[in-house]
Amino acid sequence: MIEVTENPIETGKIYEQLSQDGVGSIVMHFGIVKPVVDERKTSGIRLLKDGDVAGEMKKVEHHLREKWKVVDVLLIRRIGELHVGDVILVAAVSSPSKDEAFGACQEAVEALKKKRGLRKEELFEN
Repeated sequence: MIEVTENPIETGKIYEQLSQDGVGSIVMHFGIVKPVVDERKTSGIRLLKDGDVAGEMKKVEHHLREKWKVVDVLLIRRIGELHVGDVILVAAVSSPSKDEAFGACQEAVEALKKKRGLRKEELFEN
């Protein structure tokens, strides 16, 4: 499942959204807004769509399903203005195997960080 949202991500509900039929492992990663970037304090970030974010995410999901033995994949990107500590990215994978779940989740995070459909602006404190 793919989601691009301006709304806060409810992390407690991520587990419930993944199919658990025949799985032995679920791995979740929550990327959050950092308080310091390049040794400068931030108040947050602004993420703006600059392309087909959902389409890029669907390609990542499709690739993960082809490469790894996964039961389910959940990818969420948040857009808009976010504050330090807000969840910006979710990558979650369920699989019969922990090795497959960890590998697929790590690959999802790395792929989503490289996508071009978003423009990020750091909001530095004065």
